[in-house]
Amino acid sequence: MSDDIAAIKQALATYCHRADRGTATEVAALFAEDAILSPHYDGEYEVYGRDCVHGWYAFYRQTTGAGVRNLKHLIHSMMIDVDGNVASSVCYFTANFVSKHDNTAYQAQGTYHDTLVRSGQQWLFQTRRIEAEFITSIGVAIDRMEPMGFPANAD
Repeated sequence: MSDDIAAIKQALATYCHRADRGTATEVAALFAEDAILSPHYDGEYEVYGRDCVHGWYAFYRQTTGAGVRNLKHLIHSMMIDVDGNVASSVCYFTANFVSKHDNTAYQAQGTYHDTLVRSGQQWLFQTRRIEAEFITSIGVAIDRMEPMGFPANAD
């Protein structure tokens, strides 16, 4: 069971990385063929099947994704329950990003509610409901920190 929980945590983390920097194809590959995606923060609708999940993430990239930079999803407080080849998971997420429009940094807080199914050695999302509780601005973004001044070539 601990191997299953580790594999599920890996699937949850992989989703975050692919949602932030991957392609729609890479994100959709994490979903079962007959998966259901429920992006409740965008409205009360569901997206059925891996092909439509792919279409949704492609649309997300063209709309929301095109207007932000430095998107980072962080997951925490995971509760995972495994029952054979099916698992349920609830975890909180924090997403940080910078708006390309006004260079303002934002933070979103929400919850993922998931059902996963085992497919060979991999766990895939059977259902994923995304709930964003709030988004807040956290200030003007800076491109980089001021250098510390370490003398890199000192003897």
